[in-house]
Amino acid sequence: KMVRLTKKNYYSQKANQAYFSCSQVKDFMKCEAYALAKISGEWVEEPTPAMLIGSYVDSYFEGTLNEFKERNPQIYKKDGTLKSDFVLAEKLIETIEKDDFFMYCMSGEKQKIVTGEIDGVPFKGKLDSYLKDEAIVDLKCIKKIREIFFKRSGRESFIEHNQYDLQLAIYQELVRQKTGKTLDCIIAAV
Repeated sequence: KMVRLTKKNYYSQKANQAYFSCSQVKDFMKCEAYALAKISGEWVEEPTPAMLIGSYVDSYFEGTLNEFKERNPQIYKKDGTLKSDFVLAEKLIETIEKDDFFMYCMSGEKQKIVTGEIDGVPFKGKLDSYLKDEAIVDLKCIKKIREIFFKRSGRESFIEHNQYDLQLAIYQELVRQKTGKTLDCIIAAV
Protein backbone atom coordinates (compact mmCIF):
# COMPACT_ATOMS: atom_id res chain seq x y z
CA LYS A 1 0.00 0.00 0.00
CA MET A 2 1.40 3.39 -1.02
CA VAL A 3 2.04 5.97 1.67
CA ARG A 4 1.50 9.68 1.03
CA LEU A 5 4.94 11.06 1.89
CA THR A 6 5.42 14.22 3.93
CA LYS A 7 8.49 15.77 5.53
CA LYS A 8 7.33 14.30 8.87
CA ASN A 9 6.89 10.69 7.72
CA TYR A 10 9.52 10.51 4.94
CA TYR A 11 12.01 8.57 7.08
CA SER A 12 9.41 6.44 8.88
CA GLN A 13 9.52 2.66 8.84
CA LYS A 14 6.16 2.62 7.02
CA ALA A 15 7.51 4.91 4.28
CA ASN A 16 10.70 2.84 4.02
CA GLN A 17 8.61 -0.29 3.53
CA ALA A 18 6.40 1.34 0.87
CA TYR A 19 9.20 2.95 -1.15
CA PHE A 20 12.72 2.02 -2.06
CA SER A 21 15.36 4.75 -1.68
CA CYS A 22 18.95 5.29 -2.70
CA SER A 23 20.03 4.60 0.88
CA GLN A 24 18.30 1.25 0.74
CA VAL A 25 19.96 0.40 -2.59
CA LYS A 26 23.33 1.17 -0.98
CA ASP A 27 22.40 -0.90 2.09
CA PHE A 28 21.54 -3.91 -0.11
CA MET A 29 24.84 -3.51 -1.95
CA LYS A 30 26.63 -3.79 1.42
CA CYS A 31 24.63 -6.62 2.98
CA GLU A 32 21.11 -7.90 2.28
CA ALA A 33 20.50 -8.98 5.89
CA TYR A 34 21.53 -5.54 7.15
CA ALA A 35 19.24 -3.82 4.63
CA LEU A 36 16.26 -6.02 5.50
CA ALA A 37 16.84 -5.54 9.24
CA LYS A 38 16.73 -1.76 8.76
CA ILE A 39 13.57 -1.91 6.64
CA SER A 40 11.79 -4.17 9.14
CA GLY A 41 12.82 -2.01 12.09
CA GLU A 42 14.93 -4.75 13.72
CA TRP A 43 18.02 -2.55 13.35
CA VAL A 44 17.99 1.21 13.93
CA GLU A 45 21.07 3.09 12.80
CA GLU A 46 22.24 5.76 15.23
CA PRO A 47 23.39 8.93 13.44
CA THR A 48 27.16 9.34 13.32
CA PRO A 49 28.79 12.67 14.24
CA ALA A 50 29.41 13.28 10.51
CA MET A 51 25.73 12.65 9.74
CA LEU A 52 24.70 15.08 12.48
CA ILE A 53 26.99 17.79 11.10
CA GLY A 54 25.47 17.30 7.64
CA SER A 55 21.97 17.41 9.11
CA TYR A 56 22.87 20.59 11.01
CA VAL A 57 23.89 22.34 7.79
CA ASP A 58 20.91 20.87 5.88
CA SER A 59 18.51 22.13 8.53
CA TYR A 60 20.05 25.61 8.34
CA PHE A 61 19.23 25.80 4.61
CA GLU A 62 15.80 24.27 5.15
CA GLY A 63 15.06 26.91 7.80
CA THR A 64 14.61 24.34 10.56
CA LEU A 65 17.87 24.77 12.49
CA ASN A 66 16.12 25.69 15.75
CA GLU A 67 14.00 22.53 15.59
CA PHE A 68 17.13 20.49 14.83
CA LYS A 69 18.88 21.96 17.87
CA GLU A 70 15.87 21.14 20.10
CA ARG A 71 15.72 17.54 18.82
CA ASN A 72 19.46 16.97 19.27
CA PRO A 73 20.63 18.09 22.72
CA GLN A 74 23.75 15.92 22.28
CA ILE A 75 25.25 18.68 20.11
CA TYR A 76 25.77 20.83 23.23
CA LYS A 77 28.40 20.73 25.96
CA LYS A 78 27.35 20.79 29.61
CA ASP A 79 27.81 24.57 29.71
CA GLY A 80 25.22 24.98 26.93
CA THR A 81 27.65 25.93 24.16
CA LEU A 82 27.94 23.99 20.90
CA LYS A 83 30.42 21.11 20.78
CA SER A 84 33.42 21.71 18.52
CA ASP A 85 31.96 19.68 15.60
CA PHE A 86 28.97 22.02 15.49
CA VAL A 87 31.10 25.14 15.87
CA LEU A 88 32.76 23.80 12.69
CA ALA A 89 29.30 23.38 11.11
CA GLU A 90 28.63 27.06 11.87
CA LYS A 91 31.91 27.94 10.10
CA LEU A 92 30.87 25.82 7.11
CA ILE A 93 27.62 27.78 6.91
CA GLU A 94 29.52 31.08 7.10
CA THR A 95 31.80 29.93 4.27
CA ILE A 96 28.85 28.90 2.12
CA GLU A 97 27.12 32.25 2.67
CA LYS A 98 30.14 34.05 1.18
CA ASP A 99 29.89 32.10 -2.10
CA ASP A 100 27.24 33.53 -4.44
CA PHE A 101 27.07 30.47 -6.71
CA PHE A 102 26.77 28.08 -3.77
CA MET A 103 23.98 30.23 -2.34
CA TYR A 104 22.24 30.24 -5.73
CA CYS A 105 22.44 26.44 -5.81
CA MET A 106 20.83 26.30 -2.38
CA SER A 107 18.09 28.82 -3.29
CA GLY A 108 15.68 26.27 -4.76
CA GLU A 109 12.78 24.45 -3.14
CA LYS A 110 14.19 22.78 -0.02
CA GLN A 111 13.81 19.09 0.81
CA LYS A 112 11.44 18.47 -2.10
CA ILE A 113 10.02 14.95 -1.99
CA VAL A 114 9.81 13.12 -5.31
CA THR A 115 8.42 9.67 -6.01
CA GLY A 116 8.15 7.40 -9.01
CA GLU A 117 8.88 3.92 -10.26
CA ILE A 118 12.16 2.47 -11.44
CA ASP A 119 11.95 -0.98 -13.05
CA GLY A 120 8.51 -1.47 -11.50
CA VAL A 121 9.70 -0.62 -7.98
CA PRO A 122 8.28 2.44 -6.13
CA PHE A 123 11.09 4.87 -5.28
CA LYS A 124 11.34 8.01 -3.17
CA GLY A 125 13.87 10.80 -3.00
CA LYS A 126 14.33 14.01 -1.04
CA LEU A 127 16.08 16.82 -2.91
CA ASP A 128 18.16 19.27 -0.87
CA SER A 129 17.51 22.11 -3.34
CA TYR A 130 15.29 21.83 -6.41
CA LEU A 131 15.85 24.58 -8.96
CA LYS A 132 12.69 24.06 -11.03
CA ASP A 133 13.35 23.25 -14.69
CA GLU A 134 17.07 23.84 -14.07
CA ALA A 135 18.88 21.55 -11.64
CA ILE A 136 18.79 19.11 -8.75
CA VAL A 137 21.24 20.13 -6.03
CA ASP A 138 22.54 17.81 -3.35
CA LEU A 139 24.38 19.37 -0.40
CA LYS A 140 27.33 17.40 0.95
CA CYS A 141 29.47 18.23 3.98
CA ILE A 142 32.68 16.26 3.69
CA LYS A 143 36.08 16.15 5.34
CA LYS A 144 38.15 16.53 2.14
CA ILE A 145 36.66 17.48 -1.22
CA ARG A 146 39.75 16.40 -3.15
CA GLU A 147 40.31 13.12 -1.29
CA ILE A 148 41.01 10.19 -3.59
CA PHE A 149 39.98 6.66 -2.65
CA PHE A 150 41.76 3.66 -4.08
CA LYS A 151 39.93 0.46 -5.06
CA ARG A 152 40.89 -2.48 -7.24
CA SER A 153 39.09 -0.80 -10.12
CA GLY A 154 41.22 2.33 -9.72
CA ARG A 155 40.93 5.76 -8.19
CA GLU A 156 37.64 7.25 -7.03
CA SER A 157 36.53 10.71 -5.98
CA PHE A 158 34.38 11.14 -2.86
CA ILE A 159 31.38 11.25 -5.23
CA GLU A 160 32.02 7.78 -6.65
CA HIS A 161 33.24 6.36 -3.35
CA ASN A 162 29.98 7.31 -1.59
CA GLN A 163 27.85 6.50 -4.64
CA TYR A 164 26.45 10.02 -4.85
CA ASP A 165 26.35 9.58 -8.63
CA LEU A 166 23.87 6.72 -8.11
CA GLN A 167 21.84 8.85 -5.71
CA LEU A 168 21.60 11.72 -8.17
CA ALA A 169 20.78 9.38 -11.06
CA ILE A 170 17.79 8.13 -9.05
CA TYR A 171 16.71 11.68 -8.22
CA GLN A 172 17.15 12.73 -11.85
CA GLU A 173 14.94 9.86 -13.05
CA LEU A 174 12.22 10.58 -10.48
CA VAL A 175 12.15 14.26 -11.49
CA ARG A 176 12.13 13.29 -15.20
CA GLN A 177 9.10 11.09 -14.61
CA LYS A 178 7.21 14.02 -13.03
CA THR A 179 8.33 16.84 -15.33
CA GLY A 180 9.44 15.19 -18.57
CA LYS A 181 12.77 17.02 -18.24
CA THR A 182 16.21 15.57 -17.53
CA LEU A 183 17.78 18.15 -15.26
CA ASP A 184 21.43 18.78 -14.49
CA CYS A 185 22.64 17.50 -11.14
CA ILE A 186 24.93 19.52 -8.90
CA ILE A 187 26.76 18.37 -5.81
CA ALA A 188 27.25 21.41 -3.62
CA ALA A 189 30.13 20.22 -1.45
CA VAL A 190 31.62 22.00 1.51
